[in-house]
Amino acid sequence: MTRCLMWIWLPLVLCGCIMDALYGGLPDAVRMEPAIYALDGINGPHDEFNAVAGPPPLEMDAFIAFASNDVSRGGLFSIDAGRLTLLQNPYPSRRQRRPPAPGFAARRLGPFAPIPVLPGHVRGPTPFASTLVPDRDYGKPFQHYMTRKLIQKEEPLPGAGSGALASGGVWMFDADHQGRRNLYFVDDSGRVRPFFGNDPQVDDAYATYDFSRHELLFCSNRSGTYRLYRYRNASRNLNFGEWLGDAGLAGKIVPAIEFDAPGQTMAPFISGDLLFFASDRPGGRGGFDLYLSRYADGRWGAPVNLQKFMPSGVELNTAENEFRPSVLTLGFADFADWRVLLFSSDRPGGRGGYDLYLTALPPL
Repeated sequence: MTRCLMWIWLPLVLCGCIMDALYGGLPDAVRMEPAIYALDGINGPHDEFNAVAGPPPLEMDAFIAFASNDVSRGGLFSIDAGRLTLLQNPYPSRRQRRPPAPGFAARRLGPFAPIPVLPGHVRGPTPFASTLVPDRDYGKPFQHYMTRKLIQKEEPLPGAGSGALASGGVWMFDADHQGRRNLYFVDDSGRVRPFFGNDPQVDDAYATYDFSRHELLFCSNRSGTYRLYRYRNASRNLNFGEWLGDAGLAGKIVPAIEFDAPGQTMAPFISGDLLFFASDRPGGRGGFDLYLSRYADGRWGAPVNLQKFMPSGVELNTAENEFRPSVLTLGFADFADWRVLLFSSDRPGGRGGYDLYLTALPPL
């Protein structure tokens, strides 16, 4: 028995050595060449923005919810759905100068059923549900010569193709059907309910949840211009429908002062220890730019223009507007995470108005 096992084990070792010699080592990261790709199968002649999607696998068929006014021919915004298919193979970087080009396609699916059509504009769809999973084998193997085993720690969201969330999760969005632009969520019964932090005299929009520090961030112009505000969920209750509508919590909202700057700060999105947002603060490239803040040593660091991380020639931020960042991340144990940035822009060359784009993010 021992001899048989030895003969099985020895060829596997030799095969691994040969493959390592041929291909320069098994990959330790999945890298996609940073470049700007338009989602032409989704983009229409008017405006598509506020897209959000779950983190992608290496072979992704991801659900997307986004705001669009194509149906109204440039009028009122409602929430549409789409799918983004993205394939990026890993590669042994010591032997290749750059990753293989990704294969991707995008298509519209039509109205997004979980968020109803309301009078006025409906924008800013955001799923409040954790993407973390217990450690498990990643079910989609690499090519035959890339045999490294992956332990998956984060999965695509939402798991169902229709956008349905796990128990306790809710979809948040903003709408102006009651006058000002305020935040709402859809509870388990499908009922639209207002967020407890709304101020009916001002505009509140774009909520995101920090699952590491259990804080909800959103933007509001209650100070006269758009700033970020936070609510600390001390109970860490992830059954969001139980407390998002509790009016007694309204007094616990405070300004997120570490992001204050002249100009407007909007559309926050938290991914682990990274906070992305859009701002037209001084020092940008024009209009709204996308920024990044990193959490370290118990605080959020000074925001940095995301363009500073991009390779030469890749125009993430432009003289036009880049808005509503959403980061798609697939997380592994002992393997570099894969991050793809989804955003909207009215840059020249699109199909009309704001269009949706994606790019890989380099190491941040």
